[in-house]
Amino acid sequence: AWEAFKGGDYDLVITDIMLEGSMSGITLVRKIRRMQSEYSNVPIIATSGFDNMSRKIELFHLGVNDYVSKPIVREELRQRVFNHVTSYQTTQELRTQQKSLHSLAMLDDTTGLFNRHALREFAGKYFSEAYRFSRCLSLAVIDIDHLKDINEHHGFERGNQMLAELGSWLKRHVRDVDLVARWAGDELVLLLPECDLASAKNMMDRMVQRLRKLKPADLDVTVSVGIAQLRQTDNDNLNSLFELADKAMYQAKMAGRNCVKVYTEPESIPELSDND
Repeated sequence: AWEAFKGGDYDLVITDIMLEGSMSGITLVRKIRRMQSEYSNVPIIATSGFDNMSRKIELFHLGVNDYVSKPIVREELRQRVFNHVTSYQTTQELRTQQKSLHSLAMLDDTTGLFNRHALREFAGKYFSEAYRFSRCLSLAVIDIDHLKDINEHHGFERGNQMLAELGSWLKRHVRDVDLVARWAGDELVLLLPECDLASAKNMMDRMVQRLRKLKPADLDVTVSVGIAQLRQTDNDNLNSLFELADKAMYQAKMAGRNCVKVYTEPESIPELSDND
């Protein structure tokens, strides 16, 4: 029964407490409830010829949903099975709907990347860990060059196809720990934990070079990229770090596009004294 349960998708388990072999019904219940999967929540009806109150309480503590004493009345058991299966299937449908709604709320429809809402929700962990452990954290703003012209000359459907292929490609290009999201129409954002400016620039330079050969939707697509690194002493957050990377991105635009620029602090100009 245990081997079958591990490999299947069931709506109900009915088990006697006394079983032949090395595993009792109590052990079976315990192993099911300890599973690290959604199947651990399957309803369980326990049966026994021993109508012992302490045994019943123990079973309910283990996670049994119902208890039927022997001799079993068929119609009673039939109705209990129907109620548990119906309730379980309804719960599973609600969970599926919740996952779907969560995906819709967190993902950008066109690119399949996280949207700005998801980026704001997840970014807090990246920033708190960077501050707590004094780790590097870089942010890259990726602006798709001439997206408006692409939509005007090739149509929005082709433009959306390009964005979808670009989003899929980006998810494969970045590391597992990186967070990539669509910030706005033509802007994407990459959060790069434990990545200083030099490493981030190397990563983005490689990405720009590979993108030249990608041709999503059979279009020549280039990007302008700006990078900024978390300043531990300035209490940077997502917005402030984005603004710095955005400034660097505009420097890339001014430099002719299709390149990567790193944000550097402007040099301070010393104040002149009255004698100067």
